Amino acid sequence: MNLRRIEAFLAVADARNISRAAAQIEVAQSVVSRHVAALESQLGCRLFERTGRGVALTQAAERLAPRLRAAIEEMQRATGEAAEIGNEPSGVVRLGVVPSAARPLVGLLHQRLAARHPRIALQFVEGFSNPLEEMMADGRIDLAVVNRFGRMARRGEEKLCTIDSMVIGAPGAFRPGQELSFRQLAERPLVLAMRPNALRVALDLPSKKAGVQLRVAVESDSLLIMKDLVVQSGLFTVLPRQAVHEELSLGLLSAARLVKPTVPRTLSLVSSVKRPGSAATRAVARELRDIVQRELVRSAWR
Repeated sequence: MNLRRIEAFLAVADARNISRAAAQIEVAQSVVSRHVAALESQLGCRLFERTGRGVALTQAAERLAPRLRAAIEEMQRATGEAAEIGNEPSGVVRLGVVPSAARPLVGLLHQRLAARHPRIALQFVEGFSNPLEEMMADGRIDLAVVNRFGRMARRGEEKLCTIDSMVIGAPGAFRPGQELSFRQLAERPLVLAMRPNALRVALDLPSKKAGVQLRVAVESDSLLIMKDLVVQSGLFTVLPRQAVHEELSLGLLSAARLVKPTVPRTLSLVSSVKRPGSAATRAVARELRDIVQRELVRSAWR
């Protein structure tokens, strides 16, 4: 079976849209359409039905997609294992990162790997902890950097660092070194991530203990939108310092440490417990650990 046809089929299956699939695999839309049509002709069945917003998978495609995806992943693992014989890690590593840790972690990691392990190809996925954990369970990513609040790390996890949660406001909303209690937080209009979200759960218990209810004015799963609402609309949010370290240093945002109680978050590295990681995956994990503990915690995220 033609690998280019499989690649095009899987891209459309993921994107549910031929034009977005074409952009994802960097070929013309007409090429994707031809590959899909050729695969349908080869199989003797329809794989997609057109809808108003894109395409929908037929029953045949629903059954075929996970099997072909697993076959491609097995080929990639086999290629990586063969390369390991020469003691040079290689292959594709899919890394999920929570938005609050993406900068400058992603850029630093790419620089490290380009210099030390040029045969490793990275694929980055940004998302909140819960969606990333689902992707890890489904085998769609190999590693994930996620947030943990007040619970022990589970199997396949290791602690990278622990950082206090901060209340983030517009410039001048807080003075340097200021602290804010939960009762004071409840007096302010907030923009927070949509449920289910680990931070929302972590804020529920201390809110109940303090006898207050947080005023969530807006919900958003976009860190960029959260920051914009804080600046433009006078809302507040709760984030770790590393999520806004650049804005704080430039005076574009201000922050107060959340206390009484504090809500510390642990940045954890999650790996798959279903299958052993490749040499490339282990190399990426080592570089991640070193970057966070030796560079970021001591400088940018401090």
